[in-house]
Amino acid sequence: MLRKGAVCLLFLCCWTGNAFGQNRNTLSEKYYQLIEAPTAPDKWDAWRSELRAWKDSTLKSLHYKGENYRQPNYKWSSSAYATFFLMANETTLYDKNGTYAIRNCLKKYEANYGGVDVVVLWPTYPQLGFDNRTQYSFYRNLPGGVAGLKQVCNELHQLGKKLMIAYNPWDNIARNQGKTDEDELLDLLTETGADGVYLDTISNIDGFFQKMQKANAGAVFQSEIPIRPEVLNQVHQSWLEVGWNEKYKNLEFGEVPVLVRNRWLEQRHMIYRLSRFSHEQSTLLQNAWINGCGIVIWENVFGTVNEVNPRDRSLLRAMLPIQRRYTQFFTEGTWTPLFPIQLNRVFASRWQLGKSTLWTIVNRQEQWTTGKLFEQDDVPGVRYFDLMAGKELKPSRANGKVSLYAEYGPKAIGCILAVDESELTDDLMAFLKKQAEIHKQADYSTTFYLPKLRLKPVSATQPYAKGKLPKGMVNIPVAPDSVRMLFSFRQRECGFYPIGNFVDYSYSQARNEITTGVVTVKLKPFAMDETVVTNAQFAQFLQASHYQPRHPENFLRHWVNNTSPAGQENYPVVWVALDDARAYAKWAGKRLPTEAEWQWAAQNGPAQSRYPWGNAFDSTVVNTGQWAGATAVNRFDKGRTKQGLYDMSGNVWQLTESERTDGYNRFCILRGGAWYVNRASEWYADQGAQDTSFGAKYLLTWPGLDRCATVGFRCVVDSQ
Repeated sequence: MLRKGAVCLLFLCCWTGNAFGQNRNTLSEKYYQLIEAPTAPDKWDAWRSELRAWKDSTLKSLHYKGENYRQPNYKWSSSAYATFFLMANETTLYDKNGTYAIRNCLKKYEANYGGVDVVVLWPTYPQLGFDNRTQYSFYRNLPGGVAGLKQVCNELHQLGKKLMIAYNPWDNIARNQGKTDEDELLDLLTETGADGVYLDTISNIDGFFQKMQKANAGAVFQSEIPIRPEVLNQVHQSWLEVGWNEKYKNLEFGEVPVLVRNRWLEQRHMIYRLSRFSHEQSTLLQNAWINGCGIVIWENVFGTVNEVNPRDRSLLRAMLPIQRRYTQFFTEGTWTPLFPIQLNRVFASRWQLGKSTLWTIVNRQEQWTTGKLFEQDDVPGVRYFDLMAGKELKPSRANGKVSLYAEYGPKAIGCILAVDESELTDDLMAFLKKQAEIHKQADYSTTFYLPKLRLKPVSATQPYAKGKLPKGMVNIPVAPDSVRMLFSFRQRECGFYPIGNFVDYSYSQARNEITTGVVTVKLKPFAMDETVVTNAQFAQFLQASHYQPRHPENFLRHWVNNTSPAGQENYPVVWVALDDARAYAKWAGKRLPTEAEWQWAAQNGPAQSRYPWGNAFDSTVVNTGQWAGATAVNRFDKGRTKQGLYDMSGNVWQLTESERTDGYNRFCILRGGAWYVNRASEWYADQGAQDTSFGAKYLLTWPGLDRCATVGFRCVVDSQ
């Protein structure tokens, strides 16, 4: 989750590799993660010679042996070209019974992108921090607990894929509870059989690699940020995101493709290119292709959906099978970057292995190009194949030379294989046939669409006369015409929903800034509970209705022997999922409030007060972290609205009838804020008491995870 300019600072703070002398650091850091090439082709030979000398000197100075890449247990990591970042709340991950359906979930991504090799399963951010559950609890609170995760891992292994558990080093909750992150991670790896740890915001954990092998031999690190050469032998896979550093982001978009430094130093180190908020990804695909790198498949970015355009998906469908089949060229072959090409604005890398040669080619322009690619000595018996189109090429041969010609579409990638006819096999012919089918079905459109959000309809209650409201409810006066209200939220990578000028999250937004949007709505008369629903009230509901949730995990987790804790009968009921709250409301002849209803009541209607009690924050009239937990629902008399509503800010978050889905995510909006506060990291969810306009996006995964120590609810009824 590390972003832009923050990368350098956090990298220095978090990197925990061994210290090296000044000479070694100078050598290894001579070049940035992306190495810029001369624009003039006549300088490329000297540039390559300089790079080879630097590589040899750097590896020698580091006493680098690369032994961990040679061991059989780790070889898989060098040929896993596609990492799928899977949000645990993705709707297709579960069947109608709420159990894992990982095979079904993968179908779309396999078909659209050319296959998945590694799955990074991510249940934590942006939900982590609404209460004091640890990141490890989030994994254990998924369907079936650890046993369910182990089953997912086994299924992935049956499919020839790997599973990664994510580590969020910024989360200090487990450490505050007396547990070490290392022990927690080792337990998860051992119990699930996962194949490694995805390192969020850091590049290594010093000394942990060896411990990880005892838990699961062959497990590797995949780091979110680029690593230093000093830890190449400990970290097998790493990400390199477009624009990951503001200072160097323009390197990506130069005419001549840049060289990826760590890939040049160790070809077996798998680097994944990505641009998480880009719908058009031709630049990073071309860079990955020409450097032999992998890619990150990531359409659901923490709850914000960003589909890649059809052209780039088509290129990946053809590209990834080639990388997997010919991985030995990319990991062990002799690599010549910027191999001379005669076509204008077309560039290539050459990879030689034994008697065979592979060229990865990119067209940098947004237009078609055709003509002679290159000329070389004609070796008798060598035949040439276009692996992208799945066909044999018929080069021109004359005077002991062979000339290859090609035609490439806008921003296209190409691949040519030169192989002796003695090595032609039925398997190669079958592969070419499959590539030809992929090529035939390619869609080169660059149009993309944002998914539409569907809001779940709200069912009205029986309308009550004002003088006959259910006990404990307060009538809320509404305007006769439509009203305009200002909704606000914190800009996080999970996004929100279209409101005002806000569409989805991207680098164009300033992260953590408060964004506002005007909502115009016609309110119908309603009445609202004076307090949030209490433990005692919920107990009455259970006794009368005999309600049993379909998935009971973490249901009323704070109760003891199915009974509210002694002395907390008048405290908010928490550890309830959205459907639990709806069941209570239906039993009581009520419903949950819409966002607009909740805010209208909280802001004292047309007065639009910032807080229920007025426009200035007052910590003495609200529970915003002064207590180590919730407080009685009617404790703060002076914090009430003018109509007498308690806890419309602080104490516990309140569910609203705001469930939306975009086909990937389900979420609702929480209002009011809560008592829990942990300032250890900006990545945590929104915490503390909030003003009346503020909403927090709450991703819905599965009831056992959705139920939370700081989330409760109150009800409304329609009135005459």
